[in-house]
Amino acid sequence: MSNTGNEQVVQEAEFDFWDFVNCSICQLPFTSSDHGPPVPFWITECGHVLCNNHLKPDQSCARCNAQNIQLVPLHRDLEPPMSDWFRPLPYSLDSIASAVKFQQDTFTGLIRYYRQACFQLSQTCERIRAERKALRNLRREVEHLRQCASGFDPARAQEPSSFSNANGKRPMTDAHDSSPRSTVTPIVPNRITLPLGEKPSFTRQDHGRIPSQSRQLERPGTGRFVE
Repeated sequence: MSNTGNEQVVQEAEFDFWDFVNCSICQLPFTSSDHGPPVPFWITECGHVLCNNHLKPDQSCARCNAQNIQLVPLHRDLEPPMSDWFRPLPYSLDSIASAVKFQQDTFTGLIRYYRQACFQLSQTCERIRAERKALRNLRREVEHLRQCASGFDPARAQEPSSFSNANGKRPMTDAHDSSPRSTVTPIVPNRITLPLGEKPSFTRQDHGRIPSQSRQLERPGTGRFVE
């Protein structure tokens, strides 16, 4: 079993795709002798191998009849990307796997970056929506206060006065009206004022009226003054 496996590994290691390269027209092998191809070989830009015997002077491909093609001399030391066409598939698959891994890692890094950026952006959007909602509420409150202020008349504003009335309550007075007419005169008991040098007498005259009241009735214009 082991010998068979070793022989298979040796056979796979000895595999050379150049052994199967030939002319697309006459099938002349590229490696027909140990000294290289018997005639020059060419590879076209359309992907065909031609020997020197089947080149056309009008620069067209003898295999697919493509016009104005470019030709590259065929040899084992070709430069990429044409050299990859003649590499054995296992080696090509290894390079392809490395390229796939590199591209996958690159895409994964980009996906993670943009996923994090998207998450942060969604949080920012949520915060902005909450702030806009709070701003709308504040605008409504400001508009309500503005409407209340537009209907407010400072001239009609009232405040309690600094004195009490007969009922012991403080009446409301205009807060911004300082004219003498706006001042409410407090109600106080009547006071009797005697002339200078006269003493009060508590004897009742004129049917119970005190002298001050009699004199008040005898003012000019009253019935007592006419008599």
